[in-house]
Amino acid sequence: MTKTVPLDVRPKFYAALELALDLWHITRSSTAVDPESLMIYLCVTEATMRPLVLGADSPPEALASIHPAEDYRGSISRLLVADRLGLPRETVRRKIKAMVKTGLLMQDDEGRVRVVSRLEEPGVIAAPAEIHAAVLRYHERLKSLGVSYPEAGG
Repeated sequence: MTKTVPLDVRPKFYAALELALDLWHITRSSTAVDPESLMIYLCVTEATMRPLVLGADSPPEALASIHPAEDYRGSISRLLVADRLGLPRETVRRKIKAMVKTGLLMQDDEGRVRVVSRLEEPGVIAAPAEIHAAVLRYHERLKSLGVSYPEAGG
């Protein structure tokens, strides 16, 4: 008997690959570092933004500020970065050191790292709109391949 997969598996996988490649291209364009450093940078950026974006205490003016108060920003240890990404600790340490030196990241006295805000750079400020457009293309690709979405709540 021949094994089969549901008919929507390949279209979903293909559309997801297109989306992943779009996202990779967009992030590579706004931060010119090697692929491992980019993954580290994205991990640190997510950790830095999490309390600001998801925190109940973040006022709207902090979200709108290019340089919000450090109280609203998060940080992450090099060890947690290595664990999250499955990279060797020494690789993470070395690459973070290089990004601190180039001004992409900052490190505190306890070794925790944060991203340096670059929202004043046109390429960085344009990236979220490009990412949103990529997500919309993903949804359109799924539709064009006949993949439908379940109803909300179902």
